[in-house]
Parts: sequence; structure tokens; C-alpha cells
Amino acid sequence: MTKSVLKKRNELFTRELARLNEGQRAAVEQIEGPVLVVAGPGTGKTHILAARIGRILLDTDTLPSNILCLTFTDAGVLAMRQRLIEFIGPEAHRVHIYTFHSVVHGL
Repeated sequence: MTKSVLKKRNELFTRELARLNEGQRAAVEQIEGPVLVVAGPGTGKTHILAARIGRILLDTDTLPSNILCLTFTDAGVLAMRQRLIEFIGPEAHRVHIYTFHSVVHGL
């Protein structure tokens, strides 16, 4: 990835973080341990979780392939993947994003 692409992506990510409210920012900045986000449709859950993954990758030595993200619907998987691509670029394809159903049946 070129420096200009990386700089543009970081600027976008920084702007998106600045738009979060206090509760959202707390969820994004919680690096250690699990975070459960419970909210209604259209309240920004996907945005918050994608931002948290971006923050973890930015602030730690965690690899994208060491992150598991679970959602209830296939649409949620697609939305999360797209949001991560916007935030972190092609590395988003290395983050494991599944529905709860697909994970349970995969065991």
C-alpha cells in the first residue's frame, strides 16, 4: 500500500472516530477484553465494532487473522466487511467475520 493511500485511510479513520459519541467512543477505545454492543437497528453498531477492530489493529500487535467478529445475519457480515475495508483496506479480508449460525454449524 502506498503512503498516500495509507495516509488517506488513516485520515478517514481519524475523522470517523471523532464523530463518535461518548458511549460509542468508550466501546471503541476498550482494547482489552470483550465488548458487547446492544442497540436497535440503525444505531451504528457495525460502525462501532469496525472502529474498535481498527483501533485494536492500530494500537496493538494483534494480527487481523486473530480477530473474530460475529453477527446475526449475512447482511451484517457484508456490512462489517465493507466498513472494515473502508477503515483498514485489504487487511479487512483477513479478519474472521461470521454469523453465529455459521460458526455453530461449523463446529
